[in-house]
Amino acid sequence: ENDDNPKSKYTKVLRNVGILLEEGHYSPKKIDDNFSKEVLKKFTEELDNEKSVFLQSDLESFKKFDARIDDEIHGSDLQSFFAINEVYMKRRDESFLLINEVLAKPFDFTKDETIQMNRDKLSFPKTDAERKEVWRKSLKYIVLGKFVELQEDREKNKAKKDFVQKADSTLEREARDYVKKRMERSMTTKKTHETTDENFSTFVNAISQSMDPHTDYFPPIDKRSFDESMSGGFYGIGAQLKEEDGKIKIASLI
Repeated sequence: ENDDNPKSKYTKVLRNVGILLEEGHYSPKKIDDNFSKEVLKKFTEELDNEKSVFLQSDLESFKKFDARIDDEIHGSDLQSFFAINEVYMKRRDESFLLINEVLAKPFDFTKDETIQMNRDKLSFPKTDAERKEVWRKSLKYIVLGKFVELQEDREKNKAKKDFVQKADSTLEREARDYVKKRMERSMTTKKTHETTDENFSTFVNAISQSMDPHTDYFPPIDKRSFDESMSGGFYGIGAQLKEEDGKIKIASLI
């Protein structure tokens, strides 16, 4: 079988993880419909713990996998992961557009508004408009923090020579630009790291941790890093590196 095909590769991994957990764990839980439900909940929470990406309707549509993941672990055709991952990637990219949209316009800090920081207490947004509102409030709160910081700096430095007094509207724009850059970096990182392989690892971890919170799954490359950190050994380039003036240089060959 061609292991470059994600479906066949993931199916094999899933089957082997299932066997290991059921036969090799010191105190195995039964992998049944209840287990399946728990995995589904863990996986969707792990992908979107802020409840700002998925819509409530997505969660409803995932319910069809409530009693299926246990069968997939036991060898049925793997569908749940691919379906959920596809929706997640689509919604995540929509969220990136929302963030840019929200940060394109000035915030009105004279408005009396509240934000619930504990997302556990909230449900998933029902509509695109509701989801945009989640992002608007969250981003407004972050920008406000930066805006206040810039105001404090203005106050602190106003007695200094050559000090240029900036208007609040300028500081608000600077705060927004700062948060926009931060969010862009974060979005780029997410896009780079949240590959299908990476999200599959998250899925398998939802399974292993539903069995036992202290059982983790490492894909081969992460396992190597883990082994290195435990043994103090290092699979490297055969050189010792040093930092000088912000540049990395080779100090000596090993």
